[in-house]
Amino acid sequence: MATYNILVATEWHGLDEGIESELLLRLEEACFERIPTLKYAWEIALEAPDESEAKNDAVDKFVNVCRTYPFELKMLVHAGTGQILRRKKTFEP
Repeated sequence: MATYNILVATEWHGLDEGIESELLLRLEEACFERIPTLKYAWEIALEAPDESEAKNDAVDKFVNVCRTYPFELKMLVHAGTGQILRRKKTFEP
C-alpha cells in the first residue's frame, strides 16, 4: 500500500466559538496537521491502495471527529492528481 498526503479544506457554519478550540484539538489528536496559512485546512498522511480510498478514509476520519458537535460542515478533499471530493454534512445535537 502507498502513503497519500490528503488535503482537507473546510468551512464551518453554526459552530460555537467555545467548542471550536475543542474541535481543533480533537482533529490534531486524530493526526490531522493544521496548515497555518489557511484558517480551516489540514493535511493527513494515510496508507491506502489508491487515492480514492485514501480520500474516503480521510473524510470518514474527519467526520467521525466532528459529528459530536452541532454545526454544518462543508469540505473539499484532495490527494495527488485525482478528482477533488466535495462534501456537505449537517450534524444535529
